[in-house]
Amino acid sequence: MKEVKPLHRRLQKQLKRSGLLQSSLPDDQSKWQDFLHLIDLSYSGTSDAQYLLERSLEVSSHELRKLYEDLKTETEQRIDALHKSEQKTRFMANMSHELRTPIHGILGSLEIVKDTELDSRQKLFVDTAYASCEVMLDVINNILDFSKLKAGGIELEIIEFSPRELVENVSGIMATMAQDKHLEVQSYIPENIPERVKGDPARLRQMLMNLIGNAIKFTEHGEVYTGIELREVRKDTALLRFEVRDTGIGIPPSMQKSIFESFVQVDASINRRYGGTGLGLTIVREFAEMMGGNIGLDSAPNQGSTFWFEIRVPISTDTTSPCPKHQIEGRRVMVVDDNETNRRILENYLQAWKAEAVIVSNGHDALIKLEESITKARPIDLLLLDWFMPHMDGIALAKAIRSDSRHDRTPIVMLTSYGISQEKQQQAGVQAAVTKPVRSITLRDVLTDTLRRHNTQSPPVSAPQIPFPQLEIKPIIATLPPAILLAEDNPVNALIAVTMLEKLDMQVDHVTTGKLALKAMRTKSYKLVLMDINMPEMDGYTATRYIRKWEKEGILKNHTPVIAMTANALKGDRERCLKMGMDDYLAKPVKQDELLKIVGQWLKAPVAQAPV
Repeated sequence: MKEVKPLHRRLQKQLKRSGLLQSSLPDDQSKWQDFLHLIDLSYSGTSDAQYLLERSLEVSSHELRKLYEDLKTETEQRIDALHKSEQKTRFMANMSHELRTPIHGILGSLEIVKDTELDSRQKLFVDTAYASCEVMLDVINNILDFSKLKAGGIELEIIEFSPRELVENVSGIMATMAQDKHLEVQSYIPENIPERVKGDPARLRQMLMNLIGNAIKFTEHGEVYTGIELREVRKDTALLRFEVRDTGIGIPPSMQKSIFESFVQVDASINRRYGGTGLGLTIVREFAEMMGGNIGLDSAPNQGSTFWFEIRVPISTDTTSPCPKHQIEGRRVMVVDDNETNRRILENYLQAWKAEAVIVSNGHDALIKLEESITKARPIDLLLLDWFMPHMDGIALAKAIRSDSRHDRTPIVMLTSYGISQEKQQQAGVQAAVTKPVRSITLRDVLTDTLRRHNTQSPPVSAPQIPFPQLEIKPIIATLPPAILLAEDNPVNALIAVTMLEKLDMQVDHVTTGKLALKAMRTKSYKLVLMDINMPEMDGYTATRYIRKWEKEGILKNHTPVIAMTANALKGDRERCLKMGMDDYLAKPVKQDELLKIVGQWLKAPVAQAPV
């Protein structure tokens, strides 16, 4: 009886679902057939629905299993990628540490050597090595700091330092990078900047090196300017604004928001042309934010860029540097410079020292002003001349001034980006030379010393060149006997190579591009060519192809040995150089014994006639 009741209830539900009542059961055979047909349809629909439900559950279960497998695979891939990323970060950090250790040893040794008695030539190479190591250390620091930033392992130091010395030292080092491009590298630090503040000078130096390095890299003509501005003094803190301005390629507005992101450059062609990792600006932004500051830029395509960052630092000693007023104050100093930024910087310095600045932009106007100073009985006390100016350069202007006996005793200080020999100073009647970018302390000391010596009426003495002397590589002179031609765009590498080759007691001519190498070979016969591979305008491979082509055409009579001297030192690079028509191969860095041995072997080889 218990089994019948559930069956009865189920039957009632089925009848109701089919639209039938228990009281309206059929009473004849035909109606019973219709009734049974309805019952069959009801069960058939239920069976179909059950089948569809089962299939749907089966499909859903399959899709869920597939989704689970996909999520599992993606999770494993992400975990693996994270592990690999951490391994790369650790690897880069370890490599950077391994590289920094010997570099610090070199820098420390050079610091000790710098404090010993050195002649001008030895000091030149010690300063060159020290500056090169500092640049290398900054590149490695970028890699290391990027790895640390990703891992959150950067901590700032708080020590006392001079912002003036920091900016001037960085500008002096980076000026060597701009020499080959003939760029003006300038810096200006107002007198109201606190002498001593507290912060992390190593990070600030790295930030400025990154910004100035970028400015030089992306600027083909014009200038790169670095400065500090005191924005605000509040209690015992100062808000400093560091600024780097250039006249380079600029940045389009669409890229300015993303330029501070990792590995970002304006476009792919920029990376191919200028290289770089794209980490420099990212690191500057991260450090600025860690110091509680901010960063920004103002730029327009083909008009240059201005990058700046502001930080607040505690003032350690809020005193300005003492100025020797008894020598500079009240003096009339004429500045002759064709660069507007240089003129403005020098005028600001002289005004801060309470000197009267007479500013002109060219040699012709300078001679007119000098004549006016005589007629108005307001003589010029000192002349500050730029060397490289159009129409009349500083040397020609100095000689013109010395040709007039009325200005024979007016002291002249020369500003130069490339160095000037004491012999040339004496020939032009120049008392001292200052290397750009001009450091305020250095310039003040040189002007003070020059005026002091002039007041004592002592004979003019050529002052030592400050602060980074350059080796004067002998120019190409067609009348000299056969010599060696060095094609090298890096000034430090060229300096070292020329010095190494001096033991051969032969003339070494230096050019900076493949085009200039070809031009030199058309005007002079060389016994051997040392050819760098990666050079602007025309690389070493292309220049060598032209040399071999000219030899076949009879333009060059003899076969000139060409030795590749390049940093391309991977497998196959030597074979490629030989295949491109070069005779031998030297991988950088080149040791002096190895260089002299290879060059000596080719110089002793019999001169072969060029194939006709």
